[in-house]
Amino acid sequence: MSVSSRSPDATLAAEKAGLRRSLLTQRMAMSPADAAEASLQAARRFVRALDLSSTGCVALFWPLDGEIDTRPLLHALHALGVPTALGRMQGRDRPIRFHRWQPGEPLECGPFRVQQPMATSPPVVPQVVATPLLAFDAQGYRLGWGGGFYDRTLAELRAGSSPPACVGYAFAWQEVEQVPREPFDQRLDMVVTEQRTVHTG
Repeated sequence: MSVSSRSPDATLAAEKAGLRRSLLTQRMAMSPADAAEASLQAARRFVRALDLSSTGCVALFWPLDGEIDTRPLLHALHALGVPTALGRMQGRDRPIRFHRWQPGEPLECGPFRVQQPMATSPPVVPQVVATPLLAFDAQGYRLGWGGGFYDRTLAELRAGSSPPACVGYAFAWQEVEQVPREPFDQRLDMVVTEQRTVHTG
């Protein structure tokens, strides 16, 4: 089948797959020293970008395969007395559930090799959700791994009585002109990188 005869869905899926391959190649080429410095700068920018004095729990993700390192941010939030959480996978096609976690507490390996809090950790509904991504654009759309976990999670949280602030957390070079988007894709409220804060509202 030629590209021109594909259905719109198939063409969009191919576009997303190509962008994922390109971004993953770039991500793995980033030197550990540059990644560590950028992660530290992003953590500093994050705590300045949000009014943490009135924020409840902040949910983050554990870094995987070259993602921006969230550990400096976890430690910075802990030092400020801001409660933090990490997600637990609930299975395919199900939203992520967040559980309280702070530096020094145990983690276990979940699906896709993601480190997650123990099932006995207290469940929480976060007021801020920092989301992982492969790419983002200035309109606040993100490209993830393709499983839809964060889109389902953000949609569920936004349907609740206290919708959280949804913040993309990434390296600046992950910004693209436009992320291929579908109707179910959840738009971020802002994106924080080591270089700038992108407000999308």
